[in-house]
Amino acid sequence: MKKTGKCRLCGKTRKLSFEHVPPESAFNSKPVFFQDYENLHDKSSYVYGKRKQSLRGAGGMYLCVSCNNNSGSWYANDYKEFAEIGMYVLKSRVYANRYMSAEYPIKPLNVLKQILMMFVALESSEYLIQRPGLKQFLMEPKNNNLPVGIQVFAYMTSTIKLRNALSLSNMDGYMRVFGEISYAPFGFHLSLDTPPIKRPFCEISNFAHFDYNKTEKIILPLQYLIPKLYFPGIYL
Repeated sequence: MKKTGKCRLCGKTRKLSFEHVPPESAFNSKPVFFQDYENLHDKSSYVYGKRKQSLRGAGGMYLCVSCNNNSGSWYANDYKEFAEIGMYVLKSRVYANRYMSAEYPIKPLNVLKQILMMFVALESSEYLIQRPGLKQFLMEPKNNNLPVGIQVFAYMTSTIKLRNALSLSNMDGYMRVFGEISYAPFGFHLSLDTPPIKRPFCEISNFAHFDYNKTEKIILPLQYLIPKLYFPGIYL
């Protein structure tokens, strides 16, 4: 199914195709209920306060056919491998322990770019993709120049909740610009120019320092968190 609209990555008006968030191969091929910006914030929308159902997995008509195909071939399979290891770790964990440290033989730069692609796809205001250098970082596979002020953090979760791609909130007495995506086995927290909330997140922004398509063994100590609300940064 295709429709014409503005691609959230390249910004051009083209035929759009369904973008799975996270990639379809990363445990995102079954019907799911979720909420996104329109459900959570757009009071003028008829779906405000409701949930959406997608029979083909979480996602939407966010990217043009070209950007969807390119980003999928560049990054999606590497994220899938990351998610498969994470799911194994999650299912093998000791439930009394909220921290899981494991070694991930992954392609760090590719994985980071796929995570940021997910945030860009969900963020309808274009505030994120208009950040200087971000579009180039995502559309040029070998580009290592993650824009200053962007921090990405990871945790483990068993929930499937697409949450706010980007929010402005006064939390912990500090005005923050942040976003979050939670979809088992991982949750990702994005902070822009502001410190992350006071959680022992594992920062993965340094994945940008690695080479494209280069496999590295990365040890990640990830905390297990259960989102309490659809609003980012609040957990059980």
